[in-house]
Amino acid sequence: MEIPHRLATVPAYIPSQSPAAFADAAPGHKFLGYLRNSQGADGEAFAAYKGKAKVARHVPSGPAKKTANERLKQEFDGVLNEVCGFPASSKAQIKALRDRQQALHARHGASGYRISTTSTAPFATGLGNEHPIENGFAFLTPYGLPYLAGSGVKGILRRAMQELLKEKADGFSDEAINALFGPEDVNKSEDAQRGALDFWDVFPNPAGGKLVVEIMTPHFGKYYQGSDTPHDSGQPIPVSFLAVPAKSDFVFHVVCHPSRLPAPLQSQWRSLLDQAFAYAFEWVGFGAKTSVGYGAMESVPMLQQKPNEAKEREKQQDAQRQEQSAQAWAGARVKFNRDNKSLRVEKDGQTAVALQPKGEELLGTLPPELRSKIMGNQFVKVTAFVAEGVLVRVSA
Repeated sequence: MEIPHRLATVPAYIPSQSPAAFADAAPGHKFLGYLRNSQGADGEAFAAYKGKAKVARHVPSGPAKKTANERLKQEFDGVLNEVCGFPASSKAQIKALRDRQQALHARHGASGYRISTTSTAPFATGLGNEHPIENGFAFLTPYGLPYLAGSGVKGILRRAMQELLKEKADGFSDEAINALFGPEDVNKSEDAQRGALDFWDVFPNPAGGKLVVEIMTPHFGKYYQGSDTPHDSGQPIPVSFLAVPAKSDFVFHVVCHPSRLPAPLQSQWRSLLDQAFAYAFEWVGFGAKTSVGYGAMESVPMLQQKPNEAKEREKQQDAQRQEQSAQAWAGARVKFNRDNKSLRVEKDGQTAVALQPKGEELLGTLPPELRSKIMGNQFVKVTAFVAEGVLVRVSA
């Protein structure tokens, strides 16, 4: 028997016979639109998803049939392996999407939360999506790239916090979880409210620049179908599916809206997220088949993983705390020291200072005409916000 040639599932007027056809297509485009199913000259379709290739009925039993089966199995493996590789354009697209997310996230400043990690097991998602091979995969349209939806991240983190609540971890309560994620059960429409956290989609950077083909082997197929009892004499059929390989990079972005949180949580939400991500990485997993170990990730605390970002985050948190506890000095006199670039305010015999570079930053927030007067040592009054002798903010 001749090995079937592969035919992409596209209209006949689109050339698809050449091995180079769709070489630059993204994995999702190949898998969802251009998958090269196989069909022999006698019209017998090759079931690319069952693992046991059926050869033509006229092939006699014995060595010939065994050889034909082996050749068809190679053909079967090639169907999904063809999908796995990432062309240069897809690699560039992943980098562009991740860079764009990072740039947008940076604009949120102290309200942003970012954590990157490495998967310790293959990651699969969207297996229940409809597809001819009966095991789908979640690719983001129109890019054709693997992704984890932000809604999925939100669900996993909520579950992680609920488990931490059961374990009586400090800071976790039903009220805190509902404030961060929104209430899970809403009996009246007026009780519905949006949570304070926004979760962004995650674009993994696959190790080796490609996906992998994983195999699951259901041992009790007839039992699952309701036609038999479970026993050890069944004939398991290997079933293939796509996955992002282990040791791939994942970056999670979260944005918080502190105004939607009660006062105690406004300074605690980062700590709660740190604990929830660590728990989810190690015990819950992301994506599909987490019960058998898929979707596990390396639990690396943000403070150890990104020292510079951690220091910046602590600095932003300190600034937030100062802002919340600051007292307003209306009509305070302000002076700028050209030598050490500090900004000083005085009110009723009290003094507060913002040192370099904060002094210049605060000066830059005032209107140009006021800045000009201050630089000229003229008498100028402003409203100053002071916390423990430190000038936090000024306004005209």
